[in-house]
This record gives sequence, C-alpha cells and structure tokens, in this order.
Amino acid sequence: MIGWINLLFVLALAVMAVLFAATNQREVTIQLPGGLFVSEIPLFVLAFVPLFLGFLAGTISAWSSRMNYRRQSDLLQSQNQKLEAELANLRNQPLDNDLHVS
Repeated sequence: MIGWINLLFVLALAVMAVLFAATNQREVTIQLPGGLFVSEIPLFVLAFVPLFLGFLAGTISAWSSRMNYRRQSDLLQSQNQKLEAELANLRNQPLDNDLHVS
C-alpha cells in the first residue's frame, strides 16, 4: 500500500514540475562571478538546478546514514552470535554443585 502512495506522490510531483517548467519558459541571462556569462537559460532551469542539488545532497546523506546503521547492525549481529554460542556452551556444561539427596 505504501508503495502505491509513494508512486502517486512522485507522479504528482512530476506533473507539478512539468507544469512549472511549461509556465516558466522565459529565458534569462545570468552573470556568474569572475566575469563568466551564461546567457539565454530558461527560468525553470534556475529553479530545478538547486532542487536537483538538494535532492542529490539528501540522497547522499541518507545513503551515508544507512551505511552507518548497516555497519552497526552487522556489529551487533556478530556480537549476538558470539553470545548465543557462549550461552549454548554454558547450557551444555555439567553443574558442579548438584544436590544429591540421600
């Protein structure tokens, strides 16, 4: 169900992006620092570039965070296996102070 909601959300964003691009076709000239000129760029490109860069930064941040969680999960899983092996070993050892009833 969540997959369908995500798909609908992405489709709605795509439609809004296309509508935004269609209504902002006017070309503008921008001047970059250092005397570089980039002329005749559609206005919607100036809006989409920062959005894309933000999306890229968020994706990299999420990937990095996920890698940290995965590393931590692997470490905890390794510790858990060692503790389970130790517990199984302790369960199989005979008790030294068994009570003998005479």
